[in-house]
Amino acid sequence: MPAISKSVYILSIIDAFIIALAAMYTFISFIPHTILLYVALWFLVVTMLVLNLKGLYKIKTYRPKNLYMLFEGVTISTVIAGIPICLINFNILTVLLLIINAVCVFSGILFIRIVQLTYTKCFKSTKNVLIVGAGQDGKLIAEEIQARPALKLKVVGFLDDNMNTIEDEDSTIPILGLTCDSEAVIKDNNVKIVIVAVKSRMDSVILTDLIKGIPLGVKVWRMPKFYEKITHKYLVSKMTVNWLFYACVKKKALLFTYIKRFCDIISSIAIMLVTIPLSIIAMVIIKFSDFGPIFFTQTRIGKFGKPFKMIKFRTMYQDKVEEDFDEDIDQVHADDKRIMPFCKFLRKFHIDELPQMINVLRGEMSIVGPRPVREEVYYENREKVPFWECRNWVRPGWCGWQQINMTEPTSEERLEYDLYYIKHRHIVWEFLILLQFIAKVICGRG
Repeated sequence: MPAISKSVYILSIIDAFIIALAAMYTFISFIPHTILLYVALWFLVVTMLVLNLKGLYKIKTYRPKNLYMLFEGVTISTVIAGIPICLINFNILTVLLLIINAVCVFSGILFIRIVQLTYTKCFKSTKNVLIVGAGQDGKLIAEEIQARPALKLKVVGFLDDNMNTIEDEDSTIPILGLTCDSEAVIKDNNVKIVIVAVKSRMDSVILTDLIKGIPLGVKVWRMPKFYEKITHKYLVSKMTVNWLFYACVKKKALLFTYIKRFCDIISSIAIMLVTIPLSIIAMVIIKFSDFGPIFFTQTRIGKFGKPFKMIKFRTMYQDKVEEDFDEDIDQVHADDKRIMPFCKFLRKFHIDELPQMINVLRGEMSIVGPRPVREEVYYENREKVPFWECRNWVRPGWCGWQQINMTEPTSEERLEYDLYYIKHRHIVWEFLILLQFIAKVICGRG
């Protein structure tokens, strides 16, 4: 699974303690002690899940919007967690205790966030980063670091044996010396992290200079690994196909495939049953919009390049539906005249994609995975984007890692997210991806 920072773990543990403590002390005189622990556990699970889906455990700079997100998250979780209690014993006291619990949780977590923010701004020092190699890879990782101020990292400069590598417009980050100067540069600039971003294989002289110059305690990263760590994407330009091949054929991966297939069947049946009312409403709306067919099928590419017919609820006028249209590639705007008026909300909340559960049951798709593309897109990208066909070594998904990170990716960015998913896929992480996708859909941001 993707790495989670220590600060996120610590925040999660503290928040969990506050939520459980608030629930136990709020209901200690209202609920029998024999089930008090279970009630606290129920509030803990629901609240942590909602706060996670609201994005409150992502590494980012805090803004006033985060305060509203915390308030909204605590309110939603209190309503959800309070439903069983109200069903058992609904009265004014129950509602009052739920409000008191929500206030305690909100106040406690807000206090911890203020302490964390104060510590981060006043006490947590920025770590200086030195990049070995001032070429294209070096500039790329420098840009990615500068775009994420919440990481508290500062690129102090480059080391490069070609002092003219960086052009004038890139002079904001200086070349501090040659690789043989690494020891002096690290000491003078208090460098804590060194990133090696040299395209070609380094010779023994450069390696010897780096080993001599990097003192104990300085972390050394290869550029692709560090890029993957901070962006949660895989750098395709530095990829070799070997790691993906062996990751897919080892016994652990094969066992995961069987477990994932079982989970897909259970999940798809559950989603179909839960969304029966929505599906019926969708079918009625579509049928009475232009009296055309309810379903729309389109050929997509599945596992190992095998074509299949992907099923959706039809949301465009019958004479406007195009077989070669791929909305995963070509963005559709809300005011698109091809969309039937009452079908816009079906698309906004992804209700039109519910029939894909049939594709999941057939084994053509998975609940989580790279989104399937049309044949034309597949063959076109296979020719121009290196390793494109590798994303089809697994079943395409109803939702995916790329979907919850970017809404309008290029083909290269789509592949970077998809390969990152394939490399790190794990049942628990897949469950979290599904929950994040559902949260985005409910909020109309899917």
